[in-house]
Amino acid sequence: MSFKWNLKIFSVNFFDTRLTFLLLAMLITVGGYQPSAIAEPQNTQNYVVLNGGLTDIHDGAYVEGSARHGGIQPDYHIDLQAEPLKSLLAESAEIGKLPVGYWDKVGMVVDLLRSTLVYHDYYNPYYRRLLKQYRDSQRDIPLNEYVACGAGVCREHALLLHFALKSAGIPNKHAYASIYRASRSEGWSVNEDHAFLVVRHQGVDWVVDSYYRGFNGFRLQDLMSRHGITKSSVTAPIADPMPGIRRIVAINSFPKIYNPRSTVRSCRALFLN
Repeated sequence: MSFKWNLKIFSVNFFDTRLTFLLLAMLITVGGYQPSAIAEPQNTQNYVVLNGGLTDIHDGAYVEGSARHGGIQPDYHIDLQAEPLKSLLAESAEIGKLPVGYWDKVGMVVDLLRSTLVYHDYYNPYYRRLLKQYRDSQRDIPLNEYVACGAGVCREHALLLHFALKSAGIPNKHAYASIYRASRSEGWSVNEDHAFLVVRHQGVDWVVDSYYRGFNGFRLQDLMSRHGITKSSVTAPIADPMPGIRRIVAINSFPKIYNPRSTVRSCRALFLN
């Protein structure tokens, strides 16, 4: 418990004459415990730790955000049973049952995410207020909150799309990478980190991205090549060809992900020891 002494200035109006008095006020502030928001469960022995790369994230996982590295995004907690995320995944599951082709299903799930996260600007007030609420209270943010607010940028798009595609029966890997984008005609270039997904179809790895159209539907090997995407790059049916230079510099060794261990495997291990 801690105590603080504060000075407070009171202003008093009296017969249209403003008299300002400096008064000493003793204000007692009781300090309490505040939880630390970190993407790490209390008992790490029940979790498998992954450091970036191409990963499969599980229900119940904790995923590192950007707040502890100078960014604004709190760490994430995954609960696929929480609404409205549960309903979103149910819609994805219905898409997976449709008698249509592979890329049709992928495209429909991508469109579902885009229509769900309608506020996709990094400076959108709904997005900013949501993040600030959890940062100020030092709590991990449940992934379903982004669905409730309809707001999210590349990190949230990638996490939600990861589970939406899996619900539709489409295996995929989550990735976070350093990328380079530029436009010679407009005279700009940027190096940044970006989240997206990778699917394997007929032996080829493709990038699926509901946030940045410049990556969506292009081969991973082309994006990771020295020159990146060119006019001759092969595209999937979901791709939106667009001008500009873009390529993946490297797949990052972050964020840190804590996947819960299988309770079945843990229980079985008791009998094997």
